[in-house]
Amino acid sequence: MNKTFIFDYDDTLAWNQHDYSYAQLEFLRWMIFEKLWPNAPDVQYIINLEVKIDNENVETMGFSMERFPTSFQQTYKAICKEKNIDYDEEDLKKAYEIGMLAFDEKRWEKLGLVEGAKETLDYLVEKEDELILLTKGDLKIQKKKIKATDCKKWFGKEIYIVPQKDAGVIDKIVGNRDKSKVWHVGNSIRSDVSPAFKAGIKMIYIPCETWAYEREHKGIPKDSRLITFQKIIEIKDNYNSLI
Repeated sequence: MNKTFIFDYDDTLAWNQHDYSYAQLEFLRWMIFEKLWPNAPDVQYIINLEVKIDNENVETMGFSMERFPTSFQQTYKAICKEKNIDYDEEDLKKAYEIGMLAFDEKRWEKLGLVEGAKETLDYLVEKEDELILLTKGDLKIQKKKIKATDCKKWFGKEIYIVPQKDAGVIDKIVGNRDKSKVWHVGNSIRSDVSPAFKAGIKMIYIPCETWAYEREHKGIPKDSRLITFQKIIEIKDNYNSLI
């Protein structure tokens, strides 16, 4: 019988965290060597503070595009105040611009999907299974990412971009489908596994927990509906066991 696969996007179908790491590295270089030297804190201190601020900003800004570069601004301001260093609007503008380096369409096009994703999606299409793409995040950014990696080829109109992924969102997408034949595929315990189980569907977990927000969970749940694969191609390789 045909199955339904609801795929997560970031760090499941396409790498995502490296985009933010790229911007963080440039932020560190700029702060330490261009702006604050020799009074700059150590690298670990700066990163820990930025991650803490960014994680806290999820509560007020969600997964909007503006959250990440705003966290760079706030980090720079906080460190300048700690060190009694003057800063101006140009400095804050530069910090924001560096944060925006995380959203580079050319890099998305160059990197494409994760290894094995195309083969897996092609295989599921051949099997005439239903494919749905469900991703949380900023609407503008996610649309550009999905376009850059040509995901419409496999998912057609079944592409959903939401500000937050929870059981209610998944349940609405599942609708009247037989839940015993619906699999969610994702990399996060917090944003994929937990809401999938609450929605009453099965789960293929491909571990890649990338930033502090996603690491806040109680561990991998023990549930007969959960299958863990290390790579996405294992969906194709183990297709007949997905019953």
